[in-house]
Amino acid sequence: MTVGPYGAKDVRTIRGRIRIKTSIGVLLLVMLAACSSVSTSSPGIVARASKPSSPQASTPHPKRSHPSPKPTHPKPSPRPASSKPPATDRSIPRADLPRHALTPGVALAVSRARVCTPGYASATRDVSDAEKAAVYNRYGVVWVPYQHEVDHLISLELGGSNAIRNLWPEPYAGRWGARTKDVLENRLHDLVCEGRLTLRSAQRQEARDWVAAYRKYVGSATSGNGSGSAPQSSGGFYASRYPTASTIYCADDPSWHELSPTYLGHFATFAQAKARFPGYHLHQPC
Repeated sequence: MTVGPYGAKDVRTIRGRIRIKTSIGVLLLVMLAACSSVSTSSPGIVARASKPSSPQASTPHPKRSHPSPKPTHPKPSPRPASSKPPATDRSIPRADLPRHALTPGVALAVSRARVCTPGYASATRDVSDAEKAAVYNRYGVVWVPYQHEVDHLISLELGGSNAIRNLWPEPYAGRWGARTKDVLENRLHDLVCEGRLTLRSAQRQEARDWVAAYRKYVGSATSGNGSGSAPQSSGGFYASRYPTASTIYCADDPSWHELSPTYLGHFATFAQAKARFPGYHLHQPC
């Protein structure tokens, strides 16, 4: 064997070193392979390593939806003072007064000259039976013929409207019934047409408290015809013999037109009407 410039001993030494380096290299390769095997076969370790330290920060949970508070509805405001009878009139039966929440009073846009034209009120009156029935229903009152008058709070003589908010079932009977209010209506109409009271003022007083207006412009209410002398009517008087009727009408009072002809009677004088119906009262002065 030819070894060149190196001796046999040197060749053996070099070969040994090569084997050592080769062994080291193989060992390193084995270790690297082992590491690769561990890293690919142990996903749990990677998961833990990559798991964020604060899961709440990286994967926030959706906010809990809290139910919205229930809406609060405002309490109804108290009924305005004008809808209650004045303190001085609390002794008057409630049935004799309108409920101002239902009947505040409605007036037409008319002038004083218009309402003072003869025949204006009778030409303006236009309340159907259907509307009268609606008035009774609103007040919870049973419609019994001749027990009530579907009256205008602001009277037709003062430009009152036929609208339902100007109507209420007013009893005939009683000190403060429909007959008493009729006297006030005539008195206010006279004052307005004489120029002693403005039309708007008369309308306001009648709508707000017609009893107070009566006491102011007429005086104490009476259950009769309002005077000591017998009423006079050039056209005579009308009265109904219907079982629940209780009213005598002057011929120029348009209210008797609403009576049924079946029960209607005519009398030349008030005395004759009273003799036939002694318990009846005059609807309004002639």
